[in-house]
Amino acid sequence: MKTLTGGICGSVGYGSGVAALKPVSNTEVPKYIINDCTAEVERFRNAQTLCEERINKLLGDTENHEENSLDIMKAYRMILRDESFFKKALNRLEPEKLNIEYLVYDECQKVVIKFEALNDPYLRERATDIENVCNELIDVMLGREIKLKIDASIGDNIIIVADDLTPSETITMDKTLVSAIVTERGGKTSHTVILAKTLGIPAIVGLKGVTGSVSDGDLLLVDAFRGAIIINPDKECKSEFMALSKDYNNKIKQYAKSSGEPAITLDGRKIDVNINTGDKESISSFDANKCDGIGLLRTEFLYMNRNDYPDEDTQFAVYRDLAGRAEGKQVIIRTLDIGGDKQVRYLDLPKEDNPVLGYRAIRLCLTRPDVFHTQLRAILRASNFGNVKIMFPMIVNVEELRQARVCMNKAKESLRQDGILFNEDIPTGIMIETPAAVLICDKLALESDFFSVGSNDLIQYITATDRMNENVQYLHDSYNLSVLKAIKIVAESAQSAGIPWGICGEVASEEKLIPLWVALGVSELSVPPGIVGRIKHLIRKMDSSKIESDAQKIFDLETADEVSSALDALKNDLKTKPTS
Repeated sequence: MKTLTGGICGSVGYGSGVAALKPVSNTEVPKYIINDCTAEVERFRNAQTLCEERINKLLGDTENHEENSLDIMKAYRMILRDESFFKKALNRLEPEKLNIEYLVYDECQKVVIKFEALNDPYLRERATDIENVCNELIDVMLGREIKLKIDASIGDNIIIVADDLTPSETITMDKTLVSAIVTERGGKTSHTVILAKTLGIPAIVGLKGVTGSVSDGDLLLVDAFRGAIIINPDKECKSEFMALSKDYNNKIKQYAKSSGEPAITLDGRKIDVNINTGDKESISSFDANKCDGIGLLRTEFLYMNRNDYPDEDTQFAVYRDLAGRAEGKQVIIRTLDIGGDKQVRYLDLPKEDNPVLGYRAIRLCLTRPDVFHTQLRAILRASNFGNVKIMFPMIVNVEELRQARVCMNKAKESLRQDGILFNEDIPTGIMIETPAAVLICDKLALESDFFSVGSNDLIQYITATDRMNENVQYLHDSYNLSVLKAIKIVAESAQSAGIPWGICGEVASEEKLIPLWVALGVSELSVPPGIVGRIKHLIRKMDSSKIESDAQKIFDLETADEVSSALDALKNDLKTKPTS
């Protein structure tokens, strides 16, 4: 028996099973003199095209599954397309007459060395991303196999042990066989961690010496909470571990059981904990008994992977089905948010230098009235079958909101003329996801039935950081005071107007931020389905009137680190409180 400690908890949980080591890849890159520079450029371009085709295939395969997987593969595609980076290698071909894969490797190492010297852990992780992309390019040019293979014959509880895993390896592995992941490299912000959390797989990263200590077939116990593994444990150790694992799994079951029960604070405030959805898999598995409703239905999936627009009946069938299955609980349907990083060929969108700030969401819908009209009719028809609400994205001024309402009224009138029933008083709200909307949210509140803070885009726009740009991700911070103060403004404006407000996006499910949202008077949180019970459990420990003063002090702090520490203290104080 041997214990290894010192790893980083990437994704919490316990795992036990048989070790399967990822074979050590041949990292040696040949270096030789070439005669034909044009042929080397062609070899590189062919490899670049093939790698992008693989990424696009993974994007297609994951489009109806994990949103985080989509974001990661898009980030990798962005690196692959970075001509300014690869141009340095290509420009060395003519004067140095060296093979292109060596030049790519050499330029990659220069960047990696620079990034790894930085103090910021997030930026150090991005060095790994660049290295992964370059390594896949090199593997393609050298004809190497890059797919992780898992031998199912060794069992259905497998612990993957590797120096590191690329996102493509993590996405394509058979998740039904894997009970945990342990890697020698990586940090808390690595893509292996992000994907492991999405998949619900315990993961330890940065566990030094693990690949040299574990052999194929070893029995492993993985304690991701402590960042430790036990190799070939004795009977007593295994028994103790299984007791810990059982206790943890019982808590998870308790969370799952309570997910359908109301989240009421100790002082009697009820807060809805809804789910985000917007893909075929999560929609098909939607269970109204395990949440308070749907806080964000992303409708873009109905338009993706098609050759033409979805017609009204196709959309209506999906919306009506969800409205019925929600059993009277709310279903907030966000109108089409195509554009930006979501491109649909048949829409014939213009090529833009900065699509995230361009022709997308409500801007597109208001200039494509036929497309908007069809969707609005479908949503309105579904409102006759349940508690459906409409939400407009990317609103930046009162004029846009009024124009959207005019379009909705036209859709209503056309349904009246056709004799089709719908909810005449369907609630209509907006996403607050731009600084412009924050600054005039007092005026927008007077013409809205509810607000939902779209935190992912709001952070992006307030901090002026492209959330897909790896170089500035350290600024895309949930604890940025500008972001928190913006949400405070939204909360106060909503409450002054007497309308409910909620939050969707990553900050809605970040546990140590929940007390702050409760203190600000949040009405609804929209989170991934798997954590509804955990969030409700946390809310039930809070007395919103008592945490309000501590929460307000956070806005007097100066740095994101100070905010993070204060939130930790606020959350830790809740651990000792009873659950109502």
